[in-house]
Amino acid sequence: MKLEIKLSDNNTHIVNSYIIKTRKVMESKIEEILTERRTKGYLVTRSINSYVREWKGHNRLYNLHLFRSRTKDVDLEEPSKWYLEFIWLILGGKNG
Repeated sequence: MKLEIKLSDNNTHIVNSYIIKTRKVMESKIEEILTERRTKGYLVTRSINSYVREWKGHNRLYNLHLFRSRTKDVDLEEPSKWYLEFIWLILGGKNG
């Protein structure tokens, strides 16, 4: 299954993000995404760790069969709200 990525000024939507399992691959994809966002002049307000924590948090919920229709994809918003950063810190871990 191919990873489909949709960019807008304030969001990066990754379809079927659950198929990516490792931090290393997530970081690689995020670096590609950040390059593309900057090229298009879109907002980039978050660290790579912030993106990884959210992505891993979604994956953990998906793997626990929680909210699967909403956690199979990930929406990485720009900028992230402080309370969501806190939630992803808990679910995704300090360093993702």
